[in-house]
Amino acid sequence: MPDRNTLRYNLRRFLRFSLLSAEDARPAPSETIESEVMFELTKENPTNCLFGRYDERKVRAIAEKAGLIRGLARLGYPDPILTLSCADPSEQRICFYAGEQVRERLLLEARLQLTNFRPKRAIGPFTENTSFRMLVMLWLVLSDPDKDFPVDRPRLPGQQRPGLGLLDETFHLLRTFARDLSVDGMLDVPEHYHTALFYSRSFRYLDPDVEGRFQAIARDLAGVPLALASDAIRKGCLVDRATLAPLAWQASEQVMTERGPLHRFLHSQAYRDARDKAQSALRVIVNWDLYRTKLALGEG
Repeated sequence: MPDRNTLRYNLRRFLRFSLLSAEDARPAPSETIESEVMFELTKENPTNCLFGRYDERKVRAIAEKAGLIRGLARLGYPDPILTLSCADPSEQRICFYAGEQVRERLLLEARLQLTNFRPKRAIGPFTENTSFRMLVMLWLVLSDPDKDFPVDRPRLPGQQRPGLGLLDETFHLLRTFARDLSVDGMLDVPEHYHTALFYSRSFRYLDPDVEGRFQAIARDLAGVPLALASDAIRKGCLVDRATLAPLAWQASEQVMTERGPLHRFLHSQAYRDARDKAQSALRVIVNWDLYRTKLALGEG
């Protein structure tokens, strides 16, 4: 097997040849093509471009088109600092800061990965050997460094600062990357109930049984303040109404798709039937006595 230096040399030789294209097509600059191919094949990213393709100028332009820059300006952050940390292909990082590049002034941080994803078990028409090219959200934080938590919207589990209210614009930004990169979809594994609920506007659980279970929880806890519901679930106080058996939070894959076999499955009648069956089979409540006890003991 050739070493990396040989592979880099051969790739550069290959990329010198003109690409066949229509007369009115404009091929991308050779440096961009080379850096992207190098990113994919050698797992190196010396240009620090996101996925070997997007430099800071391009990321900012996409963020502007997505409405993210306009939204930040509306909140009092008209000229956010953008940084990319993309040397490690397994964790591509985008950050926006308010005025100063320090953690205390962080507005947005997205840690992303391009990977081949396989289901852990057979789901619908897919087997354990089915492979999807996915844009994975390893981490996503939106925070307002100049705001405090209002009384009517207390801190959610895991939150350090209040959110920005720009989740839709952020998803628009990430969806643009997903389209450009021709992936099968975007994937996230929500750690908290409230995160899954926010994401459910655009994402569905890959497993329809898990989606139905989540929808049942959302239905039955709709009248509970979100911070309280999410904390109770995190502390293990959610129970099956019929049996009073505890129901642990199930970390599982939520996905957003726009095309292809994965999209067709998530919008199929078979998926809806399985989801609805799982949802109707479950009723949940919070064991508030257990929750109060855990609070008193300082657990969780």
